[in-house]
Amino acid sequence: MDYSKLKKNLFISLVIGIVVFAGLSIYSDANSLIEVFAGFDYRYLPFILILAPLNYLFRFVKWSYYLHLIDAKVDKKESFYIFISGLCMTVTPGKVGEFFKSYLLKDRAGIPVSSTAPLVMGERLTDGISMLILASLGTIAFNYGKAALVLVLIGMVGFVAVVQSPSLVHRLLWRLEKIPFLTRFGKAMENFYDKTYIIFQLKPLLFAIGIGTVSWFFEGLVIYLTVKAMGIELSLLASVFVVSFSTIVGAVSMMPGGLFAAEGSIVGLLVMMDLPKDVAVATTIITRFSTLWLGVGIGLLGLVKIGLMSRCKIEKTRYE
Repeated sequence: MDYSKLKKNLFISLVIGIVVFAGLSIYSDANSLIEVFAGFDYRYLPFILILAPLNYLFRFVKWSYYLHLIDAKVDKKESFYIFISGLCMTVTPGKVGEFFKSYLLKDRAGIPVSSTAPLVMGERLTDGISMLILASLGTIAFNYGKAALVLVLIGMVGFVAVVQSPSLVHRLLWRLEKIPFLTRFGKAMENFYDKTYIIFQLKPLLFAIGIGTVSWFFEGLVIYLTVKAMGIELSLLASVFVVSFSTIVGAVSMMPGGLFAAEGSIVGLLVMMDLPKDVAVATTIITRFSTLWLGVGIGLLGLVKIGLMSRCKIEKTRYE
């Protein structure tokens, strides 16, 4: 496992994040921003900071359900630490770094990457559908972003439809296996598809989307409470729409952690909803800290814990 590369990527993302926050401060005027934070009702802060971890807990339920579906035998405690370790990879483009969890499962439990990579893909896709559901409510109410959401939805539905067409996919795999440099990956590709087919069947799909809709709703509450703590009223529907729509924009942008794209979307939507520019920027900073950077920090703690568990295992083996 290349931890040096991980550190480098996290450092780059952190630098980009600092640049983004600096740009937001310049955009809103630093003095005005300080005044907004000075008037912030910090009694709301504990509730704001607990909402993203609640999202993670619900998503862990989905992660555990997926592991059960593919009959993966993993200790619950270890599975939890592997799951939260993946949070530090949310600052990778499109969150593709979360496939890191598959490598951890292989390292810790000996489960092939081809068996667990579909789980990460399933998480991302069902989270996307959940956010589309939440965003669509706001799209209808505010008449904004319909075309973009429809295009993303068509892409997701099309993908699920193809996955649930075994004859089509197996014919494609058969052809791919005929390509010389792909022949040795034949079994892995088939295993990958078999697990993908399982998790995208109707019952698991609906369960995952339901869990995702609830979990991402918590992040909508972050904006709702943040704005409220600044003495301004913003409807819950609008708050959920802003978070879900900006998260989709950030994911589609393929920027690390959706940086630039997500922040720009949040600020733009809040200003469009007649919030003062400095309030919109302050809300964006708090939202992104609690929904992105807090998760990265939790993920790093999980990674440290896994490292300590590995060290203990090595020491135990040495003295047996």
